[in-house]
Amino acid sequence: MSSVTVPEKAQELQNIVRSISESQKERDDQERVLRRIDEVRTVLQAATVQRQTAVLLRERTGQTLDVSGFEAARAKLESKSRGGLPLDQVFLDVKRALEGFASELSASLRQTWKAWATARIQEVSPARFVTLGPDERLEATELYESMKAKANRPKVDSATILTFCSAHDTLSALLQHAPADAPQGLVELINRLDAGKVTLRELTDADIALLREYDQDSWYTVTRKAN
Repeated sequence: MSSVTVPEKAQELQNIVRSISESQKERDDQERVLRRIDEVRTVLQAATVQRQTAVLLRERTGQTLDVSGFEAARAKLESKSRGGLPLDQVFLDVKRALEGFASELSASLRQTWKAWATARIQEVSPARFVTLGPDERLEATELYESMKAKANRPKVDSATILTFCSAHDTLSALLQHAPADAPQGLVELINRLDAGKVTLRELTDADIALLREYDQDSWYTVTRKAN
């Protein structure tokens, strides 16, 4: 398989075009080919972005998508230009192939990404956030909401994948020592305490024992009211 890339082939064609003498017919042919090269280069850039995103997705998530259409389009342009300047139809065929590749890959990226990212989000239990310190709890909530937003984006790009994975790693680190089985009673008690204006009389021995059992008692102080 040739190692010549589409950009390199496009540059090679441009060099050939520039070497044509200046007869009117040759100038017309030169302009035609340069115009077609520019058109192919534009769709090539879009296809390249999709291909790079698919490669990153595989590296960061293990999800593999078919990117063979990219090489097929490149090989077609190379084979049809060996005997000189390609006809318009060759450029049009390559352009359509690249556009089709980019469109299909974009759809596959959205579907695969949403399924993978949603599965990672479902592995997280927001109920565990209440067992974190106040600052960590706020950070965990923001990371969780950020992950949900990125999982539902209509267009997947490299930045989406990288920031989601970074947020997931940070959230996992925050929850590393948080109890995995935080009971609903603890969640409700912490929410009630955080809302404020809970007197010591309103706390039962079971409430205090529950806070101590899950190492939450160190986050609260007891003060005497002025009146």
